[in-house]
Order: sequence, then C-alpha cells, then structure tokens
Amino acid sequence: MNKEITKGQHHLLLSWLVFTGAVIFALLVAWNEGVLTLLYMGDKSRISWAITLLFIIVTFHVMRRVWVISSQINAARDVSEFIRKQDKLVIRVIGDNVDINGKSSLPPSYATQFIHDLVTRYNNHAVSSEDSVQGNSDLIEVYESRLKGPHEIGWFIADIMIKLGLMGTIIGFVLMLGSVVNIADFDVTTMQKILRNMSSGMGTALYTTMAGLVCSMLSTIQYHMLERNIDEMIENLKHLAQVYILPRLHQAES
Repeated sequence: MNKEITKGQHHLLLSWLVFTGAVIFALLVAWNEGVLTLLYMGDKSRISWAITLLFIIVTFHVMRRVWVISSQINAARDVSEFIRKQDKLVIRVIGDNVDINGKSSLPPSYATQFIHDLVTRYNNHAVSSEDSVQGNSDLIEVYESRLKGPHEIGWFIADIMIKLGLMGTIIGFVLMLGSVVNIADFDVTTMQKILRNMSSGMGTALYTTMAGLVCSMLSTIQYHMLERNIDEMIENLKHLAQVYILPRLHQAES
C-alpha cells in the first residue's frame, strides 16, 4: 500500500513536535545540571552565543517549512485518494483549475499544480508512452526542486555552525598559547596564572566545538526529516501519474 496513505494527518508535523519536545527536554536537563551555564560562561570568544542564535533561526525556519510541507502532503494524499476512487477518469484543465469528470475541481496544492502541468503538457504535445514517462520525470524534478529549494539556506547555516565551532577551537588554542608568550620567570604564582589562562583557552576551544557540532547535527536532522517526507510525496505523485493518470489519458485519446 502507498506509504503516504498509511500515515495520519500531519504526520510530519507531529514527528517534528516529538523531536522538538525531546530537544527542549534535553535543554532543560542541561540547564538544571548547570551544563549550559558552564558552556556560555566558559566560552570567552562568545561564538557559542552566535551558534545558538543561528540554531534558533534555523528552528523557526524549519517550523514554517514543516507546516507548509505537512499541508502539501495532506493535500496530495487527498488528491491521490480522490483520483484512485474514480472508475472513469476524465481530466480537463480550465484555466488554473483541474476538473475531474465535470463534477468537481481538485483543491489548490502542489499535487494539483503537477497534474495541471502534466495534463497540459500531454494535451499540447503529441507524445508516445515512452516520451510521456520521460516528460513526467522531468516535470516531477521541477516540483521537487521547488519544494526543496528553500532548504538550501538551512543546509548552508548548518555547515556554518560547524565552521564557527572550528573557529572557536582555533581561538581557544590561540588563547592557550598566548598565556605563555613573553613569560620569563616561572615561579608558583606565574604558573598558576598560566594554568588558569590555559584552562580558559581550552574551555573556549572545547565548548565552541561542542556547540557547533550539536547545533549542526540537530539542524541537519530537522532538514533531513523535511526532505525525506518530500521524497515520499514525490514518489507517490510519480506513482499516481504513471499508474492512474497517464494510462487513462492514452486510453481516452485512443
């Protein structure tokens, strides 16, 4: 059975909420145990704050995209189920609307736009079955690009988080080495000061690296969740076009 049909309403949204709830719970535990305080107070470069800000921006972007994609998945499933139930399928394109059997129009969605363009292409060009399959693949890639295009900025920011963490590592090592430069006398007091400065530099190096890796991984998981669900929707649209729409268009023409 089609994967998309077996999932409930807003499956993507509910999955993301579960993931976000687990992250918030982990943050509360870290705050209660003093880990977050240690992280931000121990980072002298303040790069961890910048990484955290980027993660918050990414999370809000993902939240918006989750709602959009989840709504499109629900609409695509409804369109697919409606078309599958039709014993006789006559599709007509009237302006921007897609009319089914002269009785009802498909609701506005990416799935409806795809069917609209698929039928329009078929009606405007005399193509064979092989050409129609290739044309369907080319057309579905356009819609896949439209759905995944807004995520490019998210993948870019996730990569920037790692690079910021590595920059913090370098700054931490610089602070460590700077603590022993121009030191002539190594008495007990001087050694204590050097060790404190070296510890501070090492803390900066480790904390920024940890912040960059953790925030980047959490961001990547969210965008992977989005794109995996988009892939499933695209697969279902391909199946719908090849099995239920194109054969009936060829049949109606003959």
